[in-house]
This record gives sequence, C-alpha cells and structure tokens, in this order.
Amino acid sequence: MLSEIQFMNIKNIYILFTNISDSANIWIQELHINDTIETHKEKLTIIMNLITNMNEMIDGDLDDILLIVEENLKEYILEKYAKDSLNDSIESDSEKNETNYN
Repeated sequence: MLSEIQFMNIKNIYILFTNISDSANIWIQELHINDTIETHKEKLTIIMNLITNMNEMIDGDLDDILLIVEENLKEYILEKYAKDSLNDSIESDSEKNETNYN
C-alpha cells in the first residue's frame, strides 16, 4: 500500500502525464482503486519508456523511482513545449512574411 506522500507524488506525475497521454486521466481515476506499488512501477515504467530511450522495467525503491520519473517528465514536457513554441513562432513569422510580400 502507498504512503500518503507516495500517493500524492504518483498523482502529480499522472497529472503531468496528461500533457502527453490521455491514458493518464484513466490512471488518475483508478488511483484510489488500485494502489499497489508494483502496479504503479509498471505505469511509471511506461512513462519512462515514452519519454526516454529506456526500454526496461524500472527497479528499485518507489520513492527513488518517483523522483527520477518526475524530473524526466518535467524536462520532457519543457523541451516539447519549447520545440512547439519555436515551431509556432517560425510558422507565424513565415505567415507574416508571406502577407508582407502580397
């Protein structure tokens, strides 16, 4: 069973993960139903597989895993947001230039 702090950390990670995957919403709803450590390790492994080149099961203390996943997830979201913002900016500049030429 999860401690209160672990529960809150996992919930925060799943909420962050909603920026990437719709399945995170389902995981948040199921959080109260299934709170076994192994189940969450599996889900945290899925997150790590999606945001890094890691392709193996995460092993170790849950508290350590939570810290690693949360930091990697935040970094991934920030990088993704920066790329999306840059692309939007380039597209916007491109549209302005086309308008100016017409």
